[in-house]
Amino acid sequence: MRKAFTLVELLVVIAIIGILMALILPAVQWARESARRTSCQNNLRQWGLALHDYENARQFLPAGFRNQSPKGSFVSDLLAYIERTDLQYDLTRDWDDPVNRTAIQTQLAMQLCPSAPRGRIATDFPALQAAVGDYTDTHGVNSGYCTLSGWPLYDPPDRNGVLIDVPMKSTFIRDGLSQTFMMQEDAGRPQLWRMGRVVSGNSTNGAWADPDFEIALDGSDRTLVGGGQKMGTCVINCTNDNEAYSFHRGGVYVLMADGSVHFISEMIHPKTFAALTTRAAKDVVTVEF
Repeated sequence: MRKAFTLVELLVVIAIIGILMALILPAVQWARESARRTSCQNNLRQWGLALHDYENARQFLPAGFRNQSPKGSFVSDLLAYIERTDLQYDLTRDWDDPVNRTAIQTQLAMQLCPSAPRGRIATDFPALQAAVGDYTDTHGVNSGYCTLSGWPLYDPPDRNGVLIDVPMKSTFIRDGLSQTFMMQEDAGRPQLWRMGRVVSGNSTNGAWADPDFEIALDGSDRTLVGGGQKMGTCVINCTNDNEAYSFHRGGVYVLMADGSVHFISEMIHPKTFAALTTRAAKDVVTVEF
């Protein structure tokens, strides 16, 4: 007699397979995200090496942004230090000059967090079709928001970080290289994300060559709806509208001025985060990574 499964046996096998899949899939997803986090961390580490190589060669760090011609971001200055001279970016021209059009439309693998959404193009200047980036510099803590949030005021106003609009040196970072931010994630632009959800509207200044690519600490509220920054003391993962934001659960990756990369918890106290943002405000804190 030919043997065959009964309906009950078949249903039992299907149920067992379903249970196994339910157990395996989270583990697979965790492994994939773990690999993405490692890749994201390595991207920031490579930018740290590029920044220090630049300083070793020129005796100063690149300006984080240039609003006077030739306008551009620090990323453009570092192309030669990440082996992307093939882009033929002309540093003597503005970032949006036709001569640089092909270069700024080129997506840099080192500027993309693997956990962030794919296929994004900056929307600020639609005709440019400029490629976006997920790792940017922070030029400091904005004084206006310090007043609103009851934080201490930091000098110089709005330019108290490391990569500001003029070249800096590591020796100017008096709060400690290992306790001062150099770069951090602001991932997902130009999509607008709030509290882990994409919402209507756009997050601006996402093009890696744009002088406005940089961000500063303003803070945000914790609402799930609404566009962009709003008054509040949330400093991580509440909005990607020019604030620290990642697609990693629980925090963001940051590059410190000593070249090390660390994961900062979104539970960090806002004043501690502000202190880590400034370079020489005499607000030295000790954070164990």
